[in-house]
This record gives sequence, structure tokens and C-alpha cells, in this order.
Amino acid sequence: MPEIKKRGRPSKDTQTQNPSYCIIKDPLMEPFFISKDATNFTVIEKSISTRGFAGKKATGKEVEKTVGYYSSFKNALNRIAKEKFYNNPGEYSSIQDYINSWDKVKNGLETILNKIEL
Repeated sequence: MPEIKKRGRPSKDTQTQNPSYCIIKDPLMEPFFISKDATNFTVIEKSISTRGFAGKKATGKEVEKTVGYYSSFKNALNRIAKEKFYNNPGEYSSIQDYINSWDKVKNGLETILNKIEL
């Protein structure tokens, strides 16, 4: 009996897992996480949808938004630090408050980097 060849894109096979693919989550990175595959690191942000589809009311469904693709783990963590810093209160009473806010985010992720010694 001849072998049947399927055409088109292969379906996502849930039985086989790619050994180079993994997801990296940490409470210090919330609401972000990193997805690693064979070629790069993807920074993804989890959020709750606030807009509905086609004029309908929002369902509050959790969605994932790709922030960017990075060639190294360190670059992905630096992007998360910047994204967390940009989610700020919008107004600071002094320059020192602004610098302290940046230091808090930066030091949190630097402790992770120091543990893994990149």
C-alpha cells in the first residue's frame, strides 16, 4: 500500500514536545514571562482584555502579547526590566523618587542575573 503524503502545514502535535522549547516564569517578572525555543527568547506579557470584538462587551479574557524577540537571555531580562519600569505611576515628586523606582526594578532583575552568572 503506498504511503499517503499530507499537504499543507502540519498540525500542532501535542504528543511530541520540542526539547529546546521551554517557558520561564518568575514572580519578579510578573506579568511578563519568557518563552525559549531553539533560536531565540521571546518576551510575552499577560494581560486582561479590555476591548470586545466587533463592538461587543469585553469578556475579561486573559491574553498574551508578544513584546519582542531576543537572541540572549540577558537581553530578554533587560527588556522586562524596562517594561516594568515604564509601568510607573505617571508622576514623581522628585528626581530621587524616579531614580529609586528605576533602581528597585533594576536590582530585582540583577539579583536573578547574578544568580545565574551571565
